[in-house]
Amino acid sequence: MADLPDLDEALRIKAHELSEAEARLAAHLVEHPDVWGYSPTTELARTLRVHRSTIVRFAQRLGFDGYPALQETVRIWYLQSVTGNDDLPAVEPGLNHHAAVRAVYERELRNLRATYAKLDLAVLEETAVRIAEARHVLVFGRRFSHAIAQHTANMLRSLRPGVRLAPEAGGSSLDSIFDLGPEDAAVVVSLRRHSPEVQRVLRVLTEQSVPCTLITDASPLAKLPEGIETLQAHIGSTSTLESFTSLVSVGHALATIAGELLAGSAGRQAEIEAIRRRLIEAP
Repeated sequence: MADLPDLDEALRIKAHELSEAEARLAAHLVEHPDVWGYSPTTELARTLRVHRSTIVRFAQRLGFDGYPALQETVRIWYLQSVTGNDDLPAVEPGLNHHAAVRAVYERELRNLRATYAKLDLAVLEETAVRIAEARHVLVFGRRFSHAIAQHTANMLRSLRPGVRLAPEAGGSSLDSIFDLGPEDAAVVVSLRRHSPEVQRVLRVLTEQSVPCTLITDASPLAKLPEGIETLQAHIGSTSTLESFTSLVSVGHALATIAGELLAGSAGRQAEIEAIRRRLIEAP
């Protein structure tokens, strides 16, 4: 049997060549390899609401002879990411949603394993160093990404001063980024089809020579401005609601490394906690 293309490499190399429809297929493949690994083309096409020929052409675009070759590779890819998860505590029989809870639990573990197996640790460490050394740190996110950006910014604020969350309530993206420069650092959180606003923010940050890292999902990356580093996390779910567990974990890993690099971070956290206690205890 002829050697099959490496799926991760094929997705990375072909990301810029994919049409909008093919990019959607790629995103679905990354988050649902179990579906691609075991579904016939007719069923997969019905699930994705595309024609079977679209899936075949997508497989060929990635360098496979056709869908069966792609499916074989995806199946191996999926099985390598799955192990037995028998450590979920037992529950009383008769609970209606235990199966749903276990499915969520197992999917979250799979997302975390897949994320950390492929996470660019060099970029993670480089970003943490920039956060520790920067004059100001900007953390930017819109819509669902804003909550992840806020959590990341809150962690970083507990470690060092000069951390901003953007966009601020009532403010614009420009208000947050126009005075940043090479001595600062930016972390942008954005998922899948990055909005025009996010694309403009990334472009302005690069034009101003602000070191910037994009935290995003594991979909093949669209073309980004030159110089933008990326950290990708898997967000697949058992329902229509995407899971942000791995994204939060990547932010936590980033803050953990930054905390180790910031000599005064433990003292700052103690001071913050002391002030918090005084506020709570104040009459």
